[in-house]
Amino acid sequence: MHNVECDLGVAAIVRRARSILLVRELHGRYQGRWGLPKGYVDTGELPRNAALRELKEECSIEGEVLGVQSVRERLLNGTPALFIAYMVQVHPNAQPSPNDEVSEAKFVPIDHFEHLDWISDAMHKMAVNAVNSKHLLSSVDYEATRGHPYVLHTLPEHRGGRS
Repeated sequence: MHNVECDLGVAAIVRRARSILLVRELHGRYQGRWGLPKGYVDTGELPRNAALRELKEECSIEGEVLGVQSVRERLLNGTPALFIAYMVQVHPNAQPSPNDEVSEAKFVPIDHFEHLDWISDAMHKMAVNAVNSKHLLSSVDYEATRGHPYVLHTLPEHRGGRS
C-alpha cells in the first residue's frame, strides 16, 4: 500500500426545503464569512464521522449521513487537498445554535445566497447544488460485517425499466 500525505476537510450539508444550514465564521481568515459547517478529519476518524462531529460542534445538532453530495480536490503547495461534503439528515425540529467557532448558525433560503460573503466560490456552489440536485452518492456502512470502519459511497442502483 502506498501512503500519500493529504489535507482532508469535510462539511455537513443539511437541507430543509429550499434552504441550507449555514454558519458564519467567528474567527480566523474567514471571520464574518458564510459557509457550511466544516472542519478537518482527525487521525483515526472516518471523514463522514468528522462531518457529523463538526455539525454537532458548530451547530449543536446531531445528524445522519445520507451520502456524498460534493467533492473538491486541489493541490495545496504540492500536497493533495480533498474536501468532501456530505448530505446529512437531522431531526425536522432541530434548531441550530452557534458555538464559540461561529457567530451564527441558521437555515438560509437559496434566494439569499447571492447576498452572502461566502468562504469560497466552491462552497457557494456546493450549497446551490445541494438545494437544486436530487442526486448524491449513497452510503453503505459495512463496519458491522467487516469488523472495522468501512463505508462505500456509490451511485444508487437504478430501479425500473431500461432508459
